[in-house]
Parts: sequence; C-alpha cells; structure tokens
Amino acid sequence: MAAVHPSRDALFEAEGRERALRETQARLRALIDNEPECVKLLDAEGRLLEMNAAGLRMIEAESADAVLGECVYGLVAPEHVAAFRDLTERVCRGERGILEFEMIGLKGARRWLETHAAPFRDEASGETRLLAITRDVTDRRRAERALRESEQRFEAFLEHLPANAWIRDASFRYTYANRLYAKAWGIEPQALVGREAGEFFPAAVAERFRETDRRVQADGAPMQFVDGLPSGRWLKVKFPVPDGTGGVGVAGIAVDITERSRLEEALRESEQRFRSFMEYAPAAAWIKDARFRYIYVNRTYERVYGRAAKEVLGRDDFDLHAADLARFFRDDDEAILRSGEAAQRLHELPYADGRPGHWLVTKFPLSEAAGGVGVAGIAVDITERSRLEEALRESEQRFRSFMEYAPARAWTKDARLRYTYVNRAFARDHGHAEKDFIGRDDFELFAPPIAGYFRKHDEEVLHGRAPVQELRQLRRDDGRTEHWLVAKFLLADAAGGTGIAGIAFDVTARVEAEEKARRYADDVRDLVKRLVQTQEAERRRVADELHDLIGQNLTALGIDLQALKLRLQAAGDEIAAPRLDAMAVLLDTTIDAIRGVMTDLRPAALEEFGLASALRWYASEFGKRTGMKVSTHVQGRQARLPRDTELALFRIVQEALTNAAKHSGGTSVQISVRFGESLRLTVEDDGRGFREVAGTRGARTGGFGLPTMRERAEALGGALRVEFPDRGTRVVVEIPLAPHAD
Repeated sequence: MAAVHPSRDALFEAEGRERALRETQARLRALIDNEPECVKLLDAEGRLLEMNAAGLRMIEAESADAVLGECVYGLVAPEHVAAFRDLTERVCRGERGILEFEMIGLKGARRWLETHAAPFRDEASGETRLLAITRDVTDRRRAERALRESEQRFEAFLEHLPANAWIRDASFRYTYANRLYAKAWGIEPQALVGREAGEFFPAAVAERFRETDRRVQADGAPMQFVDGLPSGRWLKVKFPVPDGTGGVGVAGIAVDITERSRLEEALRESEQRFRSFMEYAPAAAWIKDARFRYIYVNRTYERVYGRAAKEVLGRDDFDLHAADLARFFRDDDEAILRSGEAAQRLHELPYADGRPGHWLVTKFPLSEAAGGVGVAGIAVDITERSRLEEALRESEQRFRSFMEYAPARAWTKDARLRYTYVNRAFARDHGHAEKDFIGRDDFELFAPPIAGYFRKHDEEVLHGRAPVQELRQLRRDDGRTEHWLVAKFLLADAAGGTGIAGIAFDVTARVEAEEKARRYADDVRDLVKRLVQTQEAERRRVADELHDLIGQNLTALGIDLQALKLRLQAAGDEIAAPRLDAMAVLLDTTIDAIRGVMTDLRPAALEEFGLASALRWYASEFGKRTGMKVSTHVQGRQARLPRDTELALFRIVQEALTNAAKHSGGTSVQISVRFGESLRLTVEDDGRGFREVAGTRGARTGGFGLPTMRERAEALGGALRVEFPDRGTRVVVEIPLAPHAD
C-alpha cells in the first residue's frame, strides 16, 4: 500500500500554526522580560525553571543560565525558608498563596519581597508548577519601620514625661491617654480609648472638657489655662491635631502646679503630633542620633541655651559648648546607651547668661530611622524648687541645732501620735537613743500610767485645736517631784495630717525656789503682822499712859491754875491774872495736841463706829491740820470688818495722806471705799506724783511707808498698787471679803 503524505496545504497550515505559536511565545517572553516585577516559575522542589529580567536583577544574577535549575531556597533568609517551602508545596497542590519574606541576593544584598503565587499546569509534563509575581517591598517595609519608630518615640516621650497627656478625636472620644493621666483619675489607659469623658467623670467636669475642646477646634489654635479640679490645680495646654479620620481632634498636656512642678508630658500619634507637643512643653527637650548629633530641639531648649534650632541641629555638644561641659554631656549620654535604660538625675548647669541653674534631667535611649540608637532627653528647670529646698534644709538644720542645745526636752509626733523627732535632752532624760523613739508611740516606750498621761494631754490639744501651756508634776523613781513647764501645739506632719509638737522646761529648781520664797514671804508677813500688832499694842499702851498720866496731870494742873487765879483775884492781885490766862491757853493747846496724838495712836472713832466713819472723821481732822481739801466717798453696803482689817486699812490711809501732804505738793485728796465681794480702797491726790515709777515697789530711800503699806495689804490676803493718772498719784488697795450674813 502506498504511503500517505500530507498535502502541501496541510503542511503550510501546520507551519503557520507553529510560526504563530513561536511569535506568541516571543511576544509573551518580551512582555514578561519587560515586566518591572519579578516573574518566575518553580517546580515542586523549589528549582527555578523560568525567571524574567526583572527577577534576575532582583537576585543579582548575571544571566539566566547561572540560576536556572537551581533551588531558590538558598536565596531566602534562613528564618523565612520554612514558610517559603510551605508556600511552594501548597501552590503545587493547586492552592494560591501570598508570602512576604526577606531575600538575600547572590551578591549579599537583602531585600524584602512580596510574592503572589498561583499553580501553573505544564501540559508537556503534566506537572503543576508555581508561577509567582514578586515585587520589591523593601521601601515600604522601611517606611513602615520608620513609622513604627516614630510611634515608639511618641509613646516613649509620652510615657517618660512627668505630665498628664491625652488625645480626643473630633467626637470627643479618647484615642490616647498616657499612664499618668489614667493614674490621676484611677482608670486604666485602655479603658478610656474609644469612650467619652462623660462616661468616667462628673457631668460638670466632662462638660468643661468638651467646652475647652470646642474652643480649640473652633479657633484652630493652642489654648493655655489653669483648671481647678478635685485632684488639684493644673496648668493645661490644648491644641488641635488630626484625628486620623479627616477630622480635628484635641490633644492636651496638664502639669500639676499645686506642687510647683515644672515638668510636663507631651503626646503625639505621629511625628507631627510629637513635635506639636514638644513645641509647647515647658521643659527643654532634645533628640540626638547615634553619633550624638542633635536632630531635634524644642523652643524651650532654644530659650535656655540661647541658640536657635538651626544653629544646633546637625552639630554635637563639642561644637556648641565648652570642652568640660561637652565632655560631661557626652559621658552621660554614653552611660545611658550602655545601660539601655532611662535614667533621671539632678544636674547643676548654668543658664545661657551664666547664672547657676538646677535641672531635673530625664534621658533615655531612642531608636532612629536609620537603625541606630540615639539619646533623647527632657530637662525641667527646678532652680526655684532647689532654692526653696535648700532654704528648707537650712531652716531644718537651724531648728535641729537650736533644739539639740536647748535646755529643754523637745519632740514632735505625727497624726497617729508616733514620734517623728526627739532632741538630745529628751532622749537622754528618758534613757534611750534618739533613734529608738522614731516611729513609735508612748505606749511602746513608757509604762502604761505615764503613756496614758502623755496621751491624754495630746488628745486634749488635738480636740481643742489650740496650744496648751501648763505646769505639770512628775514623780521620779527616787521619790522626788519634778516640775515641768510644758507647751504643746498642733503641727502638720509629713503626710498632711495634724500631729503634735511639744517642749518642756525643767522648772523644778525655780518652783522650789518660789516655794521657798513664798514660805519666806509668809514668814515675813507673819513677822510684819506681829510687828504691826506690837506697834498697835505699843500705841495703845502709850495712848493709855498719855490719857491716864499726862492727860490727868494736865487736867489737874488746869484746875489748879484756875483756883490760883481766883485766889489771887480775891487778894486783889490783878497783875497775875493775865499771865495765868495765857498759861491756861497754853495748857489747853497742849491738851488738844496730846489728844490728837492719842487719836493717831488709838483712833477711838474706828473702834466705836467702824472704818467709814473713822475715815470721814480723820479726813476732816487732817484737812484742818494741813489745809488740804480731803473728801471721802463710800459705795456699797457698809459692814463692820474684823478689827485688824479696819485698823490696817485705816493705817494705810493715814500713811497715804501723810505722803500726800509731805511729797505731792497737791491741794486736794480723795478717799474712796467700795464694798462688795471685795473691798477696794483708793487714795488719790492731785500733786506731782512719783518721779521714778520703777521705784514704787522696791524703793526704800523714802523710808518704810510704802513697803509697810503693801505688807499690811498682803497680810490681809490682798494687794496694793500705785498708779499714775494724768496728774497726781493713786494708791489702790483691794482685799477679799468673807461673805456676810443678812
């Protein structure tokens, strides 16, 4: 049978189809080779069957011959090989998949790739291959990393700044709150996110928050104000920020100014928010890169160091400061990087004008976009606080120095009546070291009776809310009684409560001396009383003798003179009569003088009619004798007093009138007696008064008149004082009176 040969037309048709197929394959190959993304074909073992030009460039291959047939797992970063092998196996089983992994090129370049893989059926072999389109996402990953680092810087600054910070979106819902803000309100930070202030705070407080937020949103500008809240007074700064949804949110910083804190804390969602916070923060803030060059400083930093940001950025401390100060900064920065942790220190650094300053500096390591680690810092000016603290330390030192050497026991207790301070004398007298008292109360230190005694008086001061000073007696173990002058008063303690402070002076010697003085005074008064009684007895005796002897003799002499006159007249002697009359007048005058002396020595009116009548009679007689005008005024219910009392008061008036006549140079004297629960006697003249007021009690140069008057008054349980009105002298005597029966 003859062979069958294809027709010419059939051959031409087959050749046309092959040519069209080759042209299609050529066009497809050209299209794939010009594709800007990597296109590759792998078998189930991960061997490279096909790869376009973009893929060859991506893996740093010189030609396809160098890599075709090779397993691509060697180009995948070791940590991603397992995931890549799993993707290959799944796709070759008919699934689709996406994988993001890091590739290491033939020349060592590392790239992040995103592969979209699908199964491809090879008709010739019948096997399923992996067809993948891979794009380079290194730049995207780098941008995402930079964004994360920016967010980390934002979070780091907010969490390290000692201030409250928060962000609310355009609908007044929290999108962020740092730990200090949440802690201040007793709320967990995440519990705030996505919720309004009205869900956590009193209605009035939440409305104030919304009101100020609306003003910031409406003005589109920062707002600074002082806000009084139950937690204290806060200096707040609010400013608008994007809320991430196209709206305008409000961010805030709040610094507690009740404790004069100069710290603040900034809050940002991104690098833009970080800069917004830091520009308004009342603290110097900066960031340095891994080479210690400044890459950010805020406005406060510019003001403190007197340099604009453009003069600082890109330069290090050795370009900006003196060598010793720059070395100080560099050593501190390097210590932070070595430790890898934040640190807070107090630094004494000068201002730009050279004035000394004190700063609370917080530094912490901070990753930078390039992958290195730099240093960020915040410095709060605490110069004024340091000055106040130093003044407080000096004051405390002065107090302790004074109290350590004071001749007294001193102590302080807190609101729970535990000792917070005792001085050396207190510890020594109680037989303990000073440290043994601190933190303990009286019941832990003393026997129950003594501790109870101390506690009782402490509670009296606390309940009375007023200082207490009193004289206390304590019996020693040896039986002696000690006398202490104790002063206790309220004193705020370190925790804000109200404690007790006290000081006690040992006045035992003084009290004993005063007791001896009182006994001596009593003895002196008894002696004076006996002396007065002796004087009065002697006066009565002299008065009686004057009356019985001289008075009677003079009276008899007068009778004899009258009889002699009558006899001589009867005898016709007219010459002797006038002389006898003169002698009789002289005799009468002598008798009157003796009667006056007798009256002074023993006032009969006093014994017969009482004090008031005797004073009126004596005032009249004294006025006649001296020419001074003497008036007597008596108030109250008159009653007879004990004989000794009336006599002592009468003698005081006698002495006062005698002094007025001798020394005052006045023309009138007023005597006043007022009866009541006590008797008040005054003798006041209109003379010149005493020349030296200080001598009214102790002066003895003028005789014993005034001291004797005082002793008479004190012997009656009363007191005498001398006053000096605008003119003259006033002697005032006050004595208690025993109740009398109606």
